[in-house]
Amino acid sequence: MKKKKQVRNPEKTRERILKAATKLFPQSGYEGTSLSEIVAATGINKRMIYHYFGDKRGLYQAVFIREWSELKNWLDKAMTSNLESTGNIRDLLVKFVDVFFDFLAEHQYFTRLMMWDGLEGGEISRSTWKEIRGPLFIQTEFLIQEAQKEGILSKKFHPGHLIISLLATTTYYFAYASSLGDMLRTDPLSPATLRERKKQTKLLLESVFEN
Repeated sequence: MKKKKQVRNPEKTRERILKAATKLFPQSGYEGTSLSEIVAATGINKRMIYHYFGDKRGLYQAVFIREWSELKNWLDKAMTSNLESTGNIRDLLVKFVDVFFDFLAEHQYFTRLMMWDGLEGGEISRSTWKEIRGPLFIQTEFLIQEAQKEGILSKKFHPGHLIISLLATTTYYFAYASSLGDMLRTDPLSPATLRERKKQTKLLLESVFEN
């Protein structure tokens, strides 16, 4: 009997490589993760990585683009839903932080990716600015500026610094969750504690509004 010819599926192959890379890069960063490890995790020939991504850096960048794109999809969906319901600027800003928190809770490796890239110079994050990060920043900056025009947020706040403060409030928690148990006297990543942490984060944001 003749063996059936195996049909290649480029999309599935590319996705397998991306999934493996998304799991491995957050563990050891770009420098500490080898293509051999990714090949071993996927069972795919190394030349396929070069075929789809060019090189290791191309694969690393593809992981970042995919994760940031998924975050953008989460935020776009939430913003559209909120605009259709209320369109309230204050609610939109709170929702922005709400969704970002939920995304990090579900994609905890994303925080580790950002931390490793920061430690290694931030080159990949900077390379995604024009395509992904910049539009997200401008969207959030616009909401802050509109809130300031409406008089519900003090003009003393510099939009860029306020965004950094909000990012720090959320990412720090997931970056150092393993060492926060003593302060919280509970498991920082338990569902109940995550709900409380999100509530506290939103309260912190709401406290900066003037009315």
